[in-house]
Amino acid sequence: MPKKVDLAPKKSRKVFKRGGSMSDVEKEFVTQFVQDQPAAITPSQERSLAKVMRRSREAVKSAIEEAKDKFVASAERYVDIHRAATEAALFCGDNEQALKGSQWALTNIGAEGSRIIDKTADAPTGSRIMIGIRVGGIDKPITAVALEAEPPHE
Repeated sequence: MPKKVDLAPKKSRKVFKRGGSMSDVEKEFVTQFVQDQPAAITPSQERSLAKVMRRSREAVKSAIEEAKDKFVASAERYVDIHRAATEAALFCGDNEQALKGSQWALTNIGAEGSRIIDKTADAPTGSRIMIGIRVGGIDKPITAVALEAEPPHE
């Protein structure tokens, strides 16, 4: 006897958002996500994270703010450790390490987008275009000319 084939399309089930407070695993996931981002989290990233976690955007936004606060609180401890190590190197007479530590602090520590010493770019940030020219009938090596491209204007 032949099998019956159901030709009606299957109904898609609506996936509902989770209720209740976030678990510790979800909070750690958001914390790791915040720490891995090189820049501020965009609204589209917030929406995507809320969709993946099946949480409301407001809940994810508050978890992100909590993770940022936690990160700032731990950053203060690392600054204290760096300062203590630099001062210990200076006290022990290791002037080279003390100098390196203080130079790092001067160029990397800042507040509200401003730094004591602005970082300088060591190399051009634009794309590099290499052009090779081969002249026919001559047994000379390929002459390569390196052109520095201008970085995009912002």
